[in-house]
Parts: sequence; structure tokens; C-alpha cells
Amino acid sequence: MVGYPGRSHSYDVKRQSWVYNNDYDCEVSIVLTSAAFFHKIYLYLYSYWMPQEVRDMVDQYMNCEDIAINFLVSHITRKPPIKVTSIQFFPCPTCPQHLSANNDHYNERHNCLNILTGIYGYMPLLYTQFRGGSVLYEASTSKRCFDRI
Repeated sequence: MVGYPGRSHSYDVKRQSWVYNNDYDCEVSIVLTSAAFFHKIYLYLYSYWMPQEVRDMVDQYMNCEDIAINFLVSHITRKPPIKVTSIQFFPCPTCPQHLSANNDHYNERHNCLNILTGIYGYMPLLYTQFRGGSVLYEASTSKRCFDRI
């Protein structure tokens, strides 16, 4: 998968569960589908090959389809996503309210990570620090992440 914005996951030892991170760290393991490119075969596999319980979870939460497709692509390719550009936010001027404005949004995404890990039997998401972007546009994230280069 190629796109932006990037997010990541981590394991919380205290809670003994996976958590969804939106902290714009140097490593990403998820690319949101609001601005992502991937081969159409993954949409077919999402609809007809992936277990029905994954789609049921997405319907239940009305959320996490982007995490589910990232799980699928990482599971099949065994490769992390590629984050492009330095843009961290994907504004939607015509949207009345963003999903992330809901108080339960992040708890739902934590739950989705753990449900998907249970369905898959392991955590397929892989981390990367690689990002493709314009050298003409310097972002504070790039400076912070790659200040030793």
C-alpha cells in the first residue's frame, strides 16, 4: 500500500493488548485509505477471501476498514506500507464531522487491532521508516526522524 497519512500500532505491556497510535512517529505500519493506492485484487480479497467476521466487525464499529485492509495487504505481501508526502492530515472540508471526533474512536481502533490479531492469529502489520516524498518540501517530521543522515 502506498499513501498517507501514516499511523502505527504498538503493544501495551500493561494492558496486554495492541494499541493504535496517532502520534506521527517516525515509524508507520498503517496507511489510512483516505489517500492510499493499492492493487484492486486486494478489494476482491477483502470482499470474498477475508473471513466474514472481519467485515462484520467493520460493520459493527462503522470504523476500521482501513486497518482491516492494511492487515490483509501486510498478511499477503509481508511488506510494510509506503508513506508518501509529509502531509499528516487529510482534510475533508465537506465532511460534517470526522470519525476521530467521536470520543470512542480510538478505543474502537484499539479493539479492532486486537480483534483482527485474534482472527489472523498473529500481528501481520510491519513497521517502516521509509517514506517517499518531495525533497523540495521539508517537513518537521522528516527533520526529526532523519536528523543524523
